[in-house]
Amino acid sequence: MKILIIITGSVGCYKSLDLIRECQKKSIDYDVIATKNTFEFISRLLLETICNKQVYSELFDLDMEKKIGHIKLARDNSNIIVYPATANIISKFANGFCNDLALTCMIAANKPIYFAPAMNKEMWANPIIQNNVDYLKKIGHQFIGPDDGSLACGEYGSGRLVDPGEVLNQLK
Repeated sequence: MKILIIITGSVGCYKSLDLIRECQKKSIDYDVIATKNTFEFISRLLLETICNKQVYSELFDLDMEKKIGHIKLARDNSNIIVYPATANIISKFANGFCNDLALTCMIAANKPIYFAPAMNKEMWANPIIQNNVDYLKKIGHQFIGPDDGSLACGEYGSGRLVDPGEVLNQLK
């Protein structure tokens, strides 16, 4: 199994470091894409140090795109997991946007994508988000979580990012 881990800009993105460590412990190979907003929460240096490999983030990276890298990343992995999946990336993907490397790889993927949502409970409950989630499920994508619990904003409810072990248990 090889996993493409897409990390988005959410308070919960620090848990992606635990997901990477779990992959390493289980000898699961992986590639990592981090959105631009990820680096507002965790540094590239920290992420690449934990990964012990290159973290991809730029759609127009000349060296990568000479080999059509966004297609290679989308196809060379048996599973794609968006961890954490923000309201932003869920909505953009559901509507066909591909204005960064993560979304372009997701649009180019020829397999179901697993989403682990993380957001405020009201954002998760919003009918727009729920319509996007329902649509993505209808076309074959999977959602793992969210859990109920304490949220970063201090509220309690559904929107908490599931633990990394739960994600790996549910991947096919």
